[in-house]
Amino acid sequence: MKRISFFCMSLLLVASFISPLQSNAATETTVNTGNQNDSIELPKLEKEKVDNLIEKLHKDKQKPVKTFSLAEKEKIKSLKNGHASVSSQGDILEGENSVLFNGDNSVAEQEINALATDNRVKVTNTTVAPYNSMAQIDFYDGNNGYTCSGTFLDKDTVLTAAHCVYDTYNNKFYSGWVAYPGENGTTLPYGGWSSTKAYVPVGWINATPSNSESVYLGDVQYDYAVIKVNSSHSYSLPLSSTSGIGNSIISHGYPADKGTGTGYYYLYKSTGTINDVQYNAIIHSSYVTGGMSGGPILRSGSVISVNSTSSWGAKFGSVQVNAINDWKNLPY
Repeated sequence: MKRISFFCMSLLLVASFISPLQSNAATETTVNTGNQNDSIELPKLEKEKVDNLIEKLHKDKQKPVKTFSLAEKEKIKSLKNGHASVSSQGDILEGENSVLFNGDNSVAEQEINALATDNRVKVTNTTVAPYNSMAQIDFYDGNNGYTCSGTFLDKDTVLTAAHCVYDTYNNKFYSGWVAYPGENGTTLPYGGWSSTKAYVPVGWINATPSNSESVYLGDVQYDYAVIKVNSSHSYSLPLSSTSGIGNSIISHGYPADKGTGTGYYYLYKSTGTINDVQYNAIIHSSYVTGGMSGGPILRSGSVISVNSTSSWGAKFGSVQVNAINDWKNLPY
C-alpha cells in the first residue's frame, strides 16, 4: 500500500505541473478577440432622396468609379501594407505600416463590446463650431441609397468610415456620394457636394468579413476613408493621434432613428469613455446607432477616430493621421 500511495502521489505532482501549461495553451489558441464580430448598420435612404442623389451626380457630371480588372484586384491583394490606399478612380498610394497596439487591459470575449446607455443629445445649431464641420452623407451602390456621417478636414476632404466608401464583402466601391455639411433636418445651410472620388486603406479592401453587415475587431483599424469633393466649405476640424484608455470622448453623427422620415436627418452627440484599445481599435461607451457611421469621435476638439460600430472605432495613430493628411493634400 505504501508503494502504491507513493506512486499515486508522484502522478499527482507531475499532473500539477503539466495541467497549467495545457490550460494556458488552450486559452491562447481558442481566444482571439480580433475575430470578434460587431454589426455595421447602413440605413437605407427613401426613394426621393435616392433620386436626388442620382440626379446630382449626373448634373455635376461625375466620372464613374473605376471597375478593377482581375489583374488589378490581384495587385491590390498582394499589397502587404494595410495602410497603403486605393482610390475609387484606380490610384494606388503607398503608405506607412503600423505597429499593432493593444491596451493594458485584458479583454475577455464576452466583454469586447462596451456597455452604453442612450445619452444622445440633439445639436440644435449646426452652423457653429465644431458642428459646422460635420456632414450627413448620402451614397449609392447602383441599386439602393444609404446614409452615413462624416467630417470636413479642409475645403474638399471629408473623413468618414471605410464601410461607407467600399463594400468589402462584395469587393467594390460604392457608386457616388453627396455630403451635406451642417444638415439640420430639411435645412441645408451650406448645400451639398457630390463626388465619385474616394480613398480607402488596402487593409479594408482585403478584409474578409463573415457577412455584409459585420466587421471583425481586427479590421476596425482600417475602417476610415476620405471622400474628395469639389467644394469650398469654410469649416474643418483637426486630427489628433493622441488618445488612450480612460480618455473622455464625444461621438457625433446623424442617426437614422432620429431622422425626419423623409430622408433628412438631425445631428446628435453622445459622451463616453475609451474603455480599452485592442488591435488598433478603441472600444468606447458612447452611444452610436445606424447612420452615425463615419461621424467624428472628438477628444479635446480634435478628431481621434470615426464611428465604426456601436462601440468600436479605429485608433488614430501617426500612421493613420499621416495617411489621411496625404489624402488631404491630393487634388479633387
